[in-house]
Amino acid sequence: MTRTNYYPQLDSVRGLSFLAIFFFHAVHPQPADTWLGKLFMFYYQQLPLAIDVFFILSSFLLTWLGIKEQQKQQKVSLAKFFQRRILRIWPLYFLLLTISFFVLSPLAARNGYPMTMPDPFYYYFFVANFYHAEHVFFLQILWTISVEEQFYVFLGFMMRFFFNYLRIIFTLLIISSLAFSVYTILAGAGSYFHTLTYCVDFAMGGLAALMYTSRSALVIWTEKLSGAKLAMFYSWPVIQLTIFFFIQQFAETPFLDLLNRFLFIVYLSLLLVEQLGNERRTRALERSRFLILTGRISFGLYCFHGITITAFEQIIRQSGTVISSWLLIPVIFAFNFSVAFLSYRFFEAPFLRLKDKLRMI
Repeated sequence: MTRTNYYPQLDSVRGLSFLAIFFFHAVHPQPADTWLGKLFMFYYQQLPLAIDVFFILSSFLLTWLGIKEQQKQQKVSLAKFFQRRILRIWPLYFLLLTISFFVLSPLAARNGYPMTMPDPFYYYFFVANFYHAEHVFFLQILWTISVEEQFYVFLGFMMRFFFNYLRIIFTLLIISSLAFSVYTILAGAGSYFHTLTYCVDFAMGGLAALMYTSRSALVIWTEKLSGAKLAMFYSWPVIQLTIFFFIQQFAETPFLDLLNRFLFIVYLSLLLVEQLGNERRTRALERSRFLILTGRISFGLYCFHGITITAFEQIIRQSGTVISSWLLIPVIFAFNFSVAFLSYRFFEAPFLRLKDKLRMI
């Protein structure tokens, strides 16, 4: 982004989301029978909501930039939209696939540790979220990239040809996504990896961008938050999760999980517009150099963290070394952070500079 269109606090939100995902994948706490232990486990089990944050934030930024481009150019360039997405995602993604299928898999097999590899078709054509056969962990986690790429195709065409109807389109998408989730719950079918499950994320992110640029009443409300109301606003995720924890002690149902997730999506969408427009907002997110950098290199962090965790676990297991997880996890994180930073600095940066040259605003 150009400096005038860059908001470091959004990078911090992305950085926090990666930390949540990393903690969920790297740390495996044992269940406890105490109320406090159960509450902690409930919080831990909600960490995958960070995936929703990635989707909401991505849609928010792309829609917001599309609105700016429409205002300046009177249209959204579909070719440049796809070119920018390709330059951001494809180089590192396909490099990782090449390393996985043509380097790591043969190397592991040669050393007597064969990997369960997936059908490469699903990964190379961005439909990995529909591949449900068991395979290596470090590729499984890339299903989210397939979901995003599928939505990018949809969003690009909608902004190019149906820009004036985006609000209606996003609203219908929310209704369809929630209806699909309700249907799968009633049918007892799995839908965690299905694209339709996450259309509510993308649609809410897009709606938030539309509300922000049109100065809707809800946006103005977030901009006026201060004092105790602002503190309550920032505390809401903990409050919400605690409420749902106690409700589920007496009435556990998948519909509560859906409601909890939907309320979190709504909250996160409001948080984004609050962080952009509220002069009394917390400045912690835009001043944390660590979170900002984590957000900037989060794509690499996400792509590499599965391989990093798997590699360290295998090394520890094969060596017979006993090491405390409190020591191992920081080492894994530091190594993954270093790899992602070098990837961002020396591999991704040239593509990102080319991507910025294609930006229309």
